[in-house]
Amino acid sequence: MNTLTPQMASQLANAAYRIRTAERTGYSLGQLPPQITKNFSFDLSNGPVQGVSGGMFSRMLNRKTGFAVIGQGKNQYHGDTVVAVRGTYMNWKTAELRDVVTDLHFGLATGDNQTRIHAGFNKVFQSIKPVLAENLDPLLRANAKGTVHCVGHSLGGALAHLTADWIKHKYGGKVCLYTFGAPRVGLTEFAKKTTASVDKHFRCVHASDPIPMIPVWPFIHAPFNKQEFVLSPGMMINPFHHSMESNPGYINTANTHSWEHVAQQTNINAKSVVLRYAERHRASYTTYWALRITDALVTILKKAGQLPVIMAAAGIGTALTFYDLLARSMEHIAKISVEFADDIKGLLGHMLVFAGKVTTAVTELTARFIRWVFDATLGALYRSVRLALENLE
Repeated sequence: MNTLTPQMASQLANAAYRIRTAERTGYSLGQLPPQITKNFSFDLSNGPVQGVSGGMFSRMLNRKTGFAVIGQGKNQYHGDTVVAVRGTYMNWKTAELRDVVTDLHFGLATGDNQTRIHAGFNKVFQSIKPVLAENLDPLLRANAKGTVHCVGHSLGGALAHLTADWIKHKYGGKVCLYTFGAPRVGLTEFAKKTTASVDKHFRCVHASDPIPMIPVWPFIHAPFNKQEFVLSPGMMINPFHHSMESNPGYINTANTHSWEHVAQQTNINAKSVVLRYAERHRASYTTYWALRITDALVTILKKAGQLPVIMAAAGIGTALTFYDLLARSMEHIAKISVEFADDIKGLLGHMLVFAGKVTTAVTELTARFIRWVFDATLGALYRSVRLALENLE
């Protein structure tokens, strides 16, 4: 089975941004690198695959933009197909925030594989799926033995993920998925199902990029409990490490023909982690501590037997109701035993330091205070996310 090289995948993910404006004529992906033009051809005579993103007002007006291009393989990729999906577009000067609404919207929908996924991503995908089907159907039926390569960065990575899952279930055959700086798409069952169905999944991140950290738990990355590819190391979370073109962590360090050169093993399953309040000042605003805080939260819920309840609530709730329920559950757990209270106090202390509130002490374990700590932590993370999206302009 053919796979794209890291270099080809990153170049295609970056090139997809050039087809955003659906109203103009003469679509072009620009001057593509030789290894892309040698192995794939793109017909944009009828324009790119269009879709609608953003909130209800944009959808009512049916404001479409270019979202994806489809290429046919040649030479060593003869019989293969590539679908390159663009990422988030931002223009803060003209307040074009439609994609930001899509990216940051909290909500759940049932995806094509009957599992719970991010509602905002699903709405965009459903808007492009009919045109994808119209264009892909003749190609995939004529090349049933070929491989379909789905590629995307940021929002494009989330949409490429949904595209790969849909193609696998609708057409069968071999499907490879390549994402760069992509957010989490669904809950645990979605991650497990797509891990089992998509033939190969190359999830690439810059270690300091905040976008792969959202939406926060209980959303889970796929491939589930398997490998990710860290294209560039980093310590502090940095919103400027999200962009493809301005961030050397994505384009330059993916400038290789071998996935083995960029592979790094990681375990995305929650480990058993207990955080001590007296050690809270060790925490910092880094990817490492973001993961440890999540692991500590899951550990508490597991030990208290509340994880199934919270996960069930995540499948039907909104951000408001979910975090309210989580805060109330944590208050209840703290009253069960001194050990649980100490674990929760340690977790909250680390969250506050992570969020930059190093002088705030944990003096109570009420639902109101716990919810405030969650809001402070999420607020710090999403400020970096908004800066990351702004940097895409």
